[in-house]
Amino acid sequence: MSFLEEISKKILVMDGAMGTQLMDRGVRPEDCFDAVNIKKPEIVLAVHKAYVEAGADIIETNTFGANRIKLLDYGFEKKVHEINVAAAQLARKAIGAKGFVCGSMGPLGKMLDPLGEVTFDQAYEAFAEQAKALEEGGADVVSIETISDLQEMRAAVIAVKTETKLPVIASLTYDDGEKTVYGTTPEVAVAVLEPLGIDIISANCSTGPDGILRIAKRYLAATDLPVMVMPNAGMPELVGNQAIYKMTPKQFAAYAKKFVELGVRIVGGCCGTNPGHIRAVKSAVSPHPPTPSPSGRGGEEEPRRSAAGSSAFASRTKVVEVKSGVPLLIGERINPTGRPAFQAEIKAGKTRIIRQEAQTQTKAGADLLDVNVSVPDVQESGAMHEAVKAVSAASEQPLCLDSPNYAAMEAGLKTFCGRVLLNSVNGKKESIDKVIPLAKKYGAAIIALALDEKGLPQTADERVSIAERIVMSAVDKGISKNDIFVDCLVMTAGVGIAGCLETLKAIPKVKEILGVKTVLGISNVSHGLPERSKLNALYFQLAVSYGLDAAIVDVTDAEIRKTIKGYGVRGKGYGDREELLKEFKAAVEKVRRSGKPAEKRMKEISLSEYRKAGLSGYQDVRKAVIAGDSELVEALVRLALEKKMNPQRIIDQGLLPGMEVVGKKFNKKEYFLPQVIESAEAMTRGFQLCKEKIPKGKIKVAGKVLLATVKGDIHDIGKNIVKMMLENNGFAIIDLGKDVPPEKIIEAAKKERPNVIALSALLTTTMVEMGVVKEALEKAKLNIPLLVGGAVVTKGYADRIGAVYSLDAVGAVALAKKIMKAAKK
Repeated sequence: MSFLEEISKKILVMDGAMGTQLMDRGVRPEDCFDAVNIKKPEIVLAVHKAYVEAGADIIETNTFGANRIKLLDYGFEKKVHEINVAAAQLARKAIGAKGFVCGSMGPLGKMLDPLGEVTFDQAYEAFAEQAKALEEGGADVVSIETISDLQEMRAAVIAVKTETKLPVIASLTYDDGEKTVYGTTPEVAVAVLEPLGIDIISANCSTGPDGILRIAKRYLAATDLPVMVMPNAGMPELVGNQAIYKMTPKQFAAYAKKFVELGVRIVGGCCGTNPGHIRAVKSAVSPHPPTPSPSGRGGEEEPRRSAAGSSAFASRTKVVEVKSGVPLLIGERINPTGRPAFQAEIKAGKTRIIRQEAQTQTKAGADLLDVNVSVPDVQESGAMHEAVKAVSAASEQPLCLDSPNYAAMEAGLKTFCGRVLLNSVNGKKESIDKVIPLAKKYGAAIIALALDEKGLPQTADERVSIAERIVMSAVDKGISKNDIFVDCLVMTAGVGIAGCLETLKAIPKVKEILGVKTVLGISNVSHGLPERSKLNALYFQLAVSYGLDAAIVDVTDAEIRKTIKGYGVRGKGYGDREELLKEFKAAVEKVRRSGKPAEKRMKEISLSEYRKAGLSGYQDVRKAVIAGDSELVEALVRLALEKKMNPQRIIDQGLLPGMEVVGKKFNKKEYFLPQVIESAEAMTRGFQLCKEKIPKGKIKVAGKVLLATVKGDIHDIGKNIVKMMLENNGFAIIDLGKDVPPEKIIEAAKKERPNVIALSALLTTTMVEMGVVKEALEKAKLNIPLLVGGAVVTKGYADRIGAVYSLDAVGAVALAKKIMKAAKK
């Protein structure tokens, strides 16, 4: 049977940790675990065989870091193909035909745009290269694992699904708050990854079996996809100079039994597990048949839907579901049509208005935000990329990407970390051939416009006919009817009411005949007319009475807001349709005969206008930093400097207090890593402007910190975030980089005389180097406080070696300040 057929029949057991097993056989982290596949393959084969003998049904390849970006650190970036093919063949040699080979694909080790320097395309290419090599080597399935950034997972899943035929396991790692460090919940992960075609949803590493048990429950409640878990054997404790995972095989197996009783299909082990743990797991789960999924579908080929049975959209941190009888509100205001100031900002590469509109519409209750940046003489794909970044920073609402430009559509689909509604595809062959494959590839739902080469049809039946062609084409390409919204298109009532009424008649016909949802751009009905708010609100009520599922509206408009609240758009209904029709017709006739001019488009405040409005004080700068608005911070700081405000005070009373608030929000889990980085980058813009105005040598420095990732460890994402946060809080940084031996740290400490030495480690095997550094400092008689942190580092270990422990980058800043304050007493 195929891998997917097998997991529908029985519980499967994955193997356990690889790195610690390699180290037990003499391999050092700095040797590159992945390269052992070609340098000393017999060692890897021995580990695989030990797990096969323990009863593992699935053997993972030794390729967790075998992508070109990570292998670059070891000089093996040109051996991606060789290493991955060899690894898959070794795993197959160990398990033979009786089990399955799973290609292991871990994170790239660098953050993706907009939070880091790796682009979506670069990530896609790196993952695609690795996946194709694993497939060539004979892997049956790929596990993209230990991922905390949902955007990185998106790039990896899309790459594997596009470039190979392998089933995909998507495995994220969560903290004790049941979210990733980027703020993603299990429900968000399901909403985003399920439409991308993943075959199994999983959690691994994280906080140990107890924490992953809670994650598994949430997965199983949110999806019918098979669920896999690979917990750590608890958290490590230091015994002597070695980090030890103390959870016994018996204890670990007791959790495995709980997992399968819950409904989990695959159980394996991550950090700290060994063949003994896997043997115990096999014994514990073998008697259990798989628990049926809630729908009983299992591993069928039909497009899967969430357990709630409805379409869902998501950002990195929020899910919005389409509910029957409750119209989805799509905010229309991020659109430059007829708005000269907005168009000018887009041409200038600015995003102030976009951020303003995103924030305003979110507060007004928009479920999704429509993003349109179509401006003449602008490279629209680049503008869309920047717009999506700006909206994502300003709001956690999912997006509706609105463009006639296919390149711009794809740019938005790549940039947005979440699941979007793609606006739009029409009945023209070119549009169908271009847009539907994009939607399928990136897991988007679509808006289908009921028009074609002949233009807008006159009757409701003609609209249904065109919509049917689009719907059938989408379904043929694997898009569920549940993810199709037909826009029956309304034109302005200024040219006649009959067309508006045909649009309304088409709504229930589309729903009944085609079995899809409906959407309308409501404001089109009043184009070119006075009293637009009233007309829009009346037509909105009518459309909902005909069964409209989603409306593109100005949610900030007073009449629309009154309609939503007073008439019960959120589920109460509107009463008599005939009365509404009479009222709408009368209102149209009244405005057409009034002789009043058409209303002007909505007004926006440009950056230049904002500057003219003035600066009320340092609190404005502080608020802009908290909001992570780089453009606004820059504008306000420039304005403050023009007003001859003291640059050091701008830093001390505006920029720094803003970052302190951000730090507090992060500690309370109100903010997550993306928001912290946005605010830090915003502060950096302001800090640089202030720095230019302060005489050299007069800049206030909070202290000097020597920063390094310890010997044998080449992971530096955490260190780099700490560096950024410390710099933005006024600390001078000496960054020694990664894989830094103790003697180099001591040499730099003697030369630079820092106030603090901060060390990072990701691996239990390299964590002990922190103790070596502490001993070397004492031997050199350097009384410099040592600050330590990293995924595996604990306060207990820090206390033991005489260091100060920080859980995260925000905490590191607070501790560094505390150390400096104590030193001044």
